[in-house]
Amino acid sequence: MTITIQRPEKTHFASTVEAIDAHAVNVRALFGNGGMSPVATSTRQAGVGQFGRQQWETMVLEAETFVEQIIRGRRGTHQFAEAMSTDLFPALFGDSLDRQLYGAYTAAPTTWRNYARRSMVNDFREVKRFAASGVRSLLTKTPELTEHERRTTEEKEYKYAVEKYEAGFGLSFEAMVNDDLDAFARLPQDLAQSAVDSEEYFVTSIWAGASGLNPAFFTGPNDNILTGNPALTRTALQAAITKLMKRTDERGNPIAVTAVELVVGPGLALQAQEIINATEYRIVQGGNTTIISGNGVAANLRVSVNYWLPVVAKTANADTTWAVFANPTSSARPAIEVGFLRGYEQPALFEKIPDMRRIGGGGEVPWSFNSSQAEKKVQHIFGGTFIDSRMVIGSDGKGS
Repeated sequence: MTITIQRPEKTHFASTVEAIDAHAVNVRALFGNGGMSPVATSTRQAGVGQFGRQQWETMVLEAETFVEQIIRGRRGTHQFAEAMSTDLFPALFGDSLDRQLYGAYTAAPTTWRNYARRSMVNDFREVKRFAASGVRSLLTKTPELTEHERRTTEEKEYKYAVEKYEAGFGLSFEAMVNDDLDAFARLPQDLAQSAVDSEEYFVTSIWAGASGLNPAFFTGPNDNILTGNPALTRTALQAAITKLMKRTDERGNPIAVTAVELVVGPGLALQAQEIINATEYRIVQGGNTTIISGNGVAANLRVSVNYWLPVVAKTANADTTWAVFANPTSSARPAIEVGFLRGYEQPALFEKIPDMRRIGGGGEVPWSFNSSQAEKKVQHIFGGTFIDSRMVIGSDGKGS
């Protein structure tokens, strides 16, 4: 078997020593023409005289002595090598020392608490919510010797169960050591924000569907779709608020709605703000223009921009769907209830307990014995459902 050994390139000194050993040239000729280098000769001819003749001879003598000591083994071979430049270490110096890590994207704000009620549950079993019609209604006239009206109540049942949601990550020991930009320091914060995002997505998925409004909740019998599904305008918004404030219960008693929440996706955010922030508007009837100062539609009305609506309504109407909810704190019954496990109401961050420590002291290390990785996770427990369809009016904005 023939073994081929690839020899490295010769350095400048290596070539010089080989020439000396072969007695092919003398040392003085290697450093210039007859005792003067081309650069030095041209310099002296120009009258500059950077180095004097005596200085030059001293330098040549030092060079001769240096080479002779290397040949006789009086100097180490490490002095024979060329100077190390950055070209010899492309991996070490190839990366820019001016590096920056961009921050995380700005998270979408949480809006679901503006139009859904927050509740607590005791465990993972299904919880039930009941709504009774009551016996409240106008009294009926009772003639002499006749019996009074006997009323009964009707009950509706709503139920849901909370569930556990988790996510996490693991980092190797090598990744933690190499993280000079602290890129992994924000990962626990990302997990916490994931829990907040999951809440918003979950509640949005209750009232919205792939084509805008959730057809399981917004139906004709529920009477919570604005007639004609109009686009968001001041007139349409006024009609939705009016319809919401004229709601009655099962016995025809009026339901007092004192504050409303307009929920839109980012596609209608600007349109909603223009309607709310208008200081006056004009009405044209029969060729006459009426200018009304002030914006009555904005009274007790708040706009909530739901950035997760386009994520849920993927197929159509994400940029046109809007809904008006009765404020959950100002009404006895909310449109939506979201429940959290008691004692675990907030997202909780966990890390795996270390199972390794240094022999001889030094305490535990935050990575595992078998795989040398550190693990963290977030846990959040929640659930929810529709409660009362009377407390919301919606439109997908498609105009039909």
